[in-house]
Amino acid sequence: MKTGKRNHKSNNITKNLFLLLSKNLLLVFLVILIMNGLFACKQKPFYESSIEIPGSVWESNKAATFKFSVTDTLQMYDISIMLSNSNSYRNSNIWLFVRTHTLNNTVANDTLEYTLANEKGKWLGDKDSDMWYNSLVYKSKIRFPQKGDYTIEIMQGMRDLKLKGINQVGLKINKAKL
Repeated sequence: MKTGKRNHKSNNITKNLFLLLSKNLLLVFLVILIMNGLFACKQKPFYESSIEIPGSVWESNKAATFKFSVTDTLQMYDISIMLSNSNSYRNSNIWLFVRTHTLNNTVANDTLEYTLANEKGKWLGDKDSDMWYNSLVYKSKIRFPQKGDYTIEIMQGMRDLKLKGINQVGLKINKAKL
């Protein structure tokens, strides 16, 4: 009789161990599945390009020009201006003139101010070595009215004709999340 009880206890222990391992494996599988889904959701930009500023001196008469084609006029987009500056940039803000050329030769002009450092002089954005990278929201959830080629020009609008410390200017367009 005692051997039967031991086998029964042994079977229960084996069964419980199997259930515990099964639950842990299921949990591990679910975590892997969720992580895979999160990384797969990272959206590739619709358009992304950047221009190096020669000698890190952005002249007021030199535009950073970006050309792209639009095929979907129903899609909404988010547009960001990408800037990188070094510690040698001596202002806490930057003024930009943005000119958008549309298909029917219409030009839309915007004057924008962005803050690059807080009131204590601490740089904002992401740091890499001695460079600071900022993604500045330009327009959110906009539609392009026509299919075709568009051009966006970005010029510095500061008082300095030769603005030192700006290393790179870029444009990123993402499909907007609804």
